[in-house]
Amino acid sequence: MDRGSGFYAHTPGEGEEWHDLVAHLRNTAVRARENGDKFGAGEVAYLAGLWHDLGKFNPAFQEYLIRCRRADRDGEVPPAKNVPHAVYGARFAREAYQPLTQVIHGHHAGLPGVEAARQRTGAPEVAAPFAEVVRLASEHLKGFAAPVDPGRLLADPPRGALESELFLRMIFSALVDADFLDTEAHFSPDSAERRGSYLGPADLWPVLEASQDDLLANAPDTPVNGVRAEVYAACLRAASGAGGVFRLSVPTGGGKTRSGLAFALKHAVERGLDRVIVAVPYTSIIEQTAGEYRRVFAKLGEDAVLEHHSAVNREFGDAPEGAREARVRTRLATQNWDAPLVVTTTVQLFESLFARRTSLCRKLHNVARSVIVLDEVQTLPLRLLAPILDVLGELVRRYGVSVVLCTATQPALDERSRYLQGFDAASVRDIVPPERAREHFRELRRVGYERPREPWSWEEVARRVREGSNGGRALVVLNTRRDALSVLDALGDARALHLSTLLCGAHRREVLREVRRRLREGEPCILVSTQVVEAGVDLDFPVVFRAIGPLDRIVQAAGRCNREGRTEGGGRVVIFRPEEGRTPPGEYRSAVDETERLLNREEVDLHDPGIFREYFARLYQDVPTDALGIQDLRRELDYPGVAENFRLIPDDTTPVVVRYAEKDARKEAERTRTLSRIERERVLLPGDHRRLQPYVVGLRTKELEGAQGMTREIAEGVLLWTGAYDPVRGISAMRTDPADLIW
Repeated sequence: MDRGSGFYAHTPGEGEEWHDLVAHLRNTAVRARENGDKFGAGEVAYLAGLWHDLGKFNPAFQEYLIRCRRADRDGEVPPAKNVPHAVYGARFAREAYQPLTQVIHGHHAGLPGVEAARQRTGAPEVAAPFAEVVRLASEHLKGFAAPVDPGRLLADPPRGALESELFLRMIFSALVDADFLDTEAHFSPDSAERRGSYLGPADLWPVLEASQDDLLANAPDTPVNGVRAEVYAACLRAASGAGGVFRLSVPTGGGKTRSGLAFALKHAVERGLDRVIVAVPYTSIIEQTAGEYRRVFAKLGEDAVLEHHSAVNREFGDAPEGAREARVRTRLATQNWDAPLVVTTTVQLFESLFARRTSLCRKLHNVARSVIVLDEVQTLPLRLLAPILDVLGELVRRYGVSVVLCTATQPALDERSRYLQGFDAASVRDIVPPERAREHFRELRRVGYERPREPWSWEEVARRVREGSNGGRALVVLNTRRDALSVLDALGDARALHLSTLLCGAHRREVLREVRRRLREGEPCILVSTQVVEAGVDLDFPVVFRAIGPLDRIVQAAGRCNREGRTEGGGRVVIFRPEEGRTPPGEYRSAVDETERLLNREEVDLHDPGIFREYFARLYQDVPTDALGIQDLRRELDYPGVAENFRLIPDDTTPVVVRYAEKDARKEAERTRTLSRIERERVLLPGDHRRLQPYVVGLRTKELEGAQGMTREIAEGVLLWTGAYDPVRGISAMRTDPADLIW
């Protein structure tokens, strides 16, 4: 057995070869340098890699590894892990280059706060082992203790606490990904060989260009297609410029999804960037977006598009060997976003950018040198807008990122006032010139807005929907789940459909399929929904009834009306005020109040995109944009505090698994097997969370308290819903929640 330096980083992998510690430190340092070079910090990342496992020179740790190997060989229970090692590398960094102290201390457990790292590295019991670690490392790891000249490490060091906070998080990402990859190469060389897409933006761009040219050449000469062609041409022109923040304002149906991607890919090619990251707000549209991209890039194989969100579950099944191989690479790529085109959720993107855990932070160095396309950007929560914009701005300034703000209802993110320190207005470039964008909105005007003066009872809503539907087809959008169920009851229509988060994800997808089928075949279709149907869901109703809500939500709901311009005389959007409805509290209620003020004006024009700038600018004055004090926590380098408080989805729900009956026999059998095994063994295996995700409903604390006897714990932290699950209403017993925001 070749022991190399005589010190181990890990026990043997698939063979009998131990993982040499010196080789691991040097290899990790080299990988970390490659990661850090993307943002001009290669040498800092190299030091993090070189020092991160210095504690494994501790003789006590070496003995621990030997005991682990002996237990594994003899089939015994391995010893409890009681020999820490990260603290010694962190202690060395504290003396040699202090900024790396937290990075190295947290490379397994997650980024700590300043005080926690200081206390742990300065603990008296660390001193004696640390001295021995340094002595042994000096003998075997030549040059590791060379004096560090901070002035030579970085040409452009971060200025101020906020810049330092993100910088250290990016160094942390460079380190932990390098550490994971070198460890994986030891334990699972086959997986290591499968890593890395062979494609880049330069491979994807000509495929999209050819597809778009063919689409436009064969499109009928209509106003809609004229706008799409002009938007696409504007995207190509703007893509050749310098990097920065871009605004793409396109009315519903104007080809935003494909044109925005065309800008991003061409811009990435022109500037030599590594990837494009498209972030959408809801899982209900991510599959729609990723599916469209996959069709475009089908001939490039599965490496072209990486879809990363909680509901992704691509089973290998009986797929051909080549397809299984590609899907293994896809699964591996989700860990660090090593792909040319990543389609993810805004939750995954931003909660990673403010995370402390290694699994979430690992991908962040691959956000550098990318184009980030924020689709439906108006959905970013106001209470977190200040830290989000600050980090996006820093990604643009220091990390070579370009950001594209996409929506039909543009928020005023370049507002620079005491209410919101947004992007510098001079640095935000409109891809479509504002005057042309206004013309596009006029040219694609496909609905008329109506606003009854008197409030409506639920019975009145039902009567108006029945009488006002076009061929029995209408969409009704409410602000809360309880309101949606009340309208459904008032309609008394057995064929009416319902969409809300009372339905699990698999159920919602089936409802959308049925809605599209009925609309396509001209059948009656009344859909009662919460906001899950807005912002990008591709539906086309002739009539939409929308309870008074935030202005951008109303206009997004209108985007589901006469989407293809087929309704004679134009579509109708009726904005009504429920007599019995409840408005969710907080920023949602503030947005509704601001909308009421605007709609009460004479001659208000909801087809003018400029109205949203005024609406959002006024809203920023009413709602705190850093309500949880994230920026102060960041200034203190309090990584645990930041991670705990930064939640795009307020963390007041508990997931419960429902027994939704899948129509697909294969999926139904898989779900049944998974649940039966978990109930029998009372433990979750790797992949079970992903397999269960499509069947999860989030219940708020009060709802769960009111559902005594309707849940059963089948494994630690996993609740099974044992109450009724209605094929239309979902968990229909839950009617007590007045505030159902869909974030």
